Amino acid sequence: MGLGWIDDAAFALGTELSVDRVLREGIRTTVARCWVDGPTTASGGARTVVAKCFRSRAMSHNSGGFGLVREWAGLSCVPGAPRLLAADLDLGVVVMEDLGTAPTLAGLLGGPDPDAALEAGYVWGRDTAASLTASLRVVDDFQDLVRRADPGTGSAGGPASPRLPRRGAARLAEVLGVDAGVEEEVAQEVDRLDSLAGVEGLRVVSQADPAPDNLVMTGPGEGSDVVVRALDLEAASYHHIAVDLAGLVSPWPASGLLARVPDEFQAAVMTGFGTGLEGLVDLLDDPAMDRMVGLAVLSAALQMTELTLEPLRRREDLGRFSGGRTRLVSLWRRAGEQAVAAPVLAGLCARAAEKAVRDWGWPAQLPFYPCFSRE
Repeated sequence: MGLGWIDDAAFALGTELSVDRVLREGIRTTVARCWVDGPTTASGGARTVVAKCFRSRAMSHNSGGFGLVREWAGLSCVPGAPRLLAADLDLGVVVMEDLGTAPTLAGLLGGPDPDAALEAGYVWGRDTAASLTASLRVVDDFQDLVRRADPGTGSAGGPASPRLPRRGAARLAEVLGVDAGVEEEVAQEVDRLDSLAGVEGLRVVSQADPAPDNLVMTGPGEGSDVVVRALDLEAASYHHIAVDLAGLVSPWPASGLLARVPDEFQAAVMTGFGTGLEGLVDLLDDPAMDRMVGLAVLSAALQMTELTLEPLRRREDLGRFSGGRTRLVSLWRRAGEQAVAAPVLAGLCARAAEKAVRDWGWPAQLPFYPCFSRE
């Protein structure tokens, strides 16, 4: 798309802007770093800002899934998010703080230094815990903002796209050829995913899409040279904290860099997470938490099943699409191991992983991220 929308962003911010660099351009959005050419009062004195335009205005006041409403509410509420400087939902633009050119977690995972990646994993876990703890206080604020933008909302910012797991479960059952009795059990287990909306005391607000390329290693922070801040708030939601715990380990479903990490990276992340919990110190010792994390893992696997299984099976180039195929196999396998609260669906996921490798010729396992490569 063209960059005429920068004028809309400038209007929302109340000062002149010019494009320094287009950072990302996709089907739904364009993101650009912009110079502040006029007064910097609205930007807090900063000479650069980041502006984001949503292509379609049809969903500008619809909070049902990914989109502008959640981005706006998330930037306004999620602790640690880039500071929201301006927004105009009718024009389809938001303007936010520029986090600069600090490396992303994806950049470190794709680099040569495993120690730097391990340290980043620890800091990410620590700062995620601190953000989630702080977010307990803003759940109501987040819901109020969503309602203001979308008065007809059903969940007021609950887990995004809640119908996807149900459709994914039906697609999985169809591919595996299960009988009607099993389909009924599947439907009952899918209903258990509703608990991922959370309950008071365990309901948090987060970015909910922690792909490594969305995690910026910036700083300095209080008592630390580096803090992790999350970009891309289109999936922001309130939910059970188990959703974020599930997202702290790979494979990250939405990541553009498809690979896996060794156990020591996951240990570093969870060690960091344990140091930042504050008011949630007993969380990791709660015997019910493993079951909830398993449901969150299952939900992610079923969502990706609905979104990617059909196109991945239809495409003939095994090499070109091997990353997406292996990601889905990995998600199925992980759900099969962890979704103890939904044993029928866990079994179907395990069967799907086996079938994909044995019958469809899909790769069995993702490679390591480059910094952890043993080759």
